[in-house]
Amino acid sequence: MRTRLAAAAITLAATLGGQPAPAAATLITVRPGDRIDTPTVCTIAYTYTGANDHTYAITAGHCAHGKPVRVHRSCATGIFVASVVDPPRSGGADYGLVDFGPHTLALLFVGNRPIAANDHPRPRPGQTVCRAGTTTGQQCGTIAAAYGDHQYLTTGMPSSRGGDSGGPVWILGGDGRAQVIGIWLGGRSTADGKDYGRFAALSTAVATLGVPAAA
Repeated sequence: MRTRLAAAAITLAATLGGQPAPAAATLITVRPGDRIDTPTVCTIAYTYTGANDHTYAITAGHCAHGKPVRVHRSCATGIFVASVVDPPRSGGADYGLVDFGPHTLALLFVGNRPIAANDHPRPRPGQTVCRAGTTTGQQCGTIAAAYGDHQYLTTGMPSSRGGDSGGPVWILGGDGRAQVIGIWLGGRSTADGKDYGRFAALSTAVATLGVPAAA
């Protein structure tokens, strides 16, 4: 399923003590781990600035409802401009792209940890990964196995809950920065009765969505 909708953004006048500040406007920030209301609750996995100076965010495609998106923390508003969602339990694509317009700023941090820009290596079983979700916060575990063509299963993490979908999944690079490698999707129970976490690869999301070039 793919959607193409018009971009939307807002500008917020800066104020100080009830009077206009010297700057005409303040950029509103959008970052990985932010809660978004679509109107259901989800989390942002990755943000970047496009060549058109718009701020974009990648999240889970099943969060898309064709309505405006609002960041709970900063009140930034945008709209889904693309989504790709394959059938459930197929291990397929589940990606969404949100355009927050030109009057916002993409922050490359997960919590207080800086993120490596444009560095999304393919996940590998055995890697230690962490996720950040609106509902359950930060949790870490291990990649257990690939699942289908687009997804991976994890072990060792507490179960995620509603609102965590779309959040960043990352590994630590050698320089201490986070490398976002995935988009959290939820859980998966297998036929042998085991429960796993589940995420989609960010590198595949970028290729599948055909995202606009980064600045």
